[in-house]
Amino acid sequence: MKSTFFILLGLTISSFGLMRYHQFQFESETGLKFNVMDFELPGSEERLNELIAEWSEPEKKEFVLQQLKLDYFFMSSLFPSILIFCFWARQKLGILEFKNQSPNKFRFTKNMLIVLAALQVFALIFDVSENLRLTNWIQQGFAGNMVLFETLVKLKFVFAIAGFLFSLFFFVYAMVGFRKIKT
Repeated sequence: MKSTFFILLGLTISSFGLMRYHQFQFESETGLKFNVMDFELPGSEERLNELIAEWSEPEKKEFVLQQLKLDYFFMSSLFPSILIFCFWARQKLGILEFKNQSPNKFRFTKNMLIVLAALQVFALIFDVSENLRLTNWIQQGFAGNMVLFETLVKLKFVFAIAGFLFSLFFFVYAMVGFRKIKT
């Protein structure tokens, strides 16, 4: 689990770096500034249509579509790494329970980590859906039906952030607990 997590984390960081490098190259060549959040959370269909029109020139459009393609690699490593981190933190809490001879002390927390791990699958699905919709809209030149679009984007962020922070907190908690047992 540990090595899989670190491999996925490395791929996540690498793909994020590749996206930023691609963005940096484009911005330095064109003088334009790109913010993917403008596309992900435009605020309204009108605003998204303005963005699509603004980025409709062939080189701009190609850049945005390329960023969306790179995002598939990023998301395919980010959400699984958070999922594995949830299970790794859960495993550490189980070991802490065993060493403290206190079975089920963290029952609720371990169950919550399973739920947060499962939510990473939904976050990935929401992100894929978002990219497919954005790609389609950018290619057709206008936004289509935006029902639930921003809601799913926000949920994706909430699931990912909650999964990571909750796992991190209880992973560190378990590691501190192991140190207390040793002393």
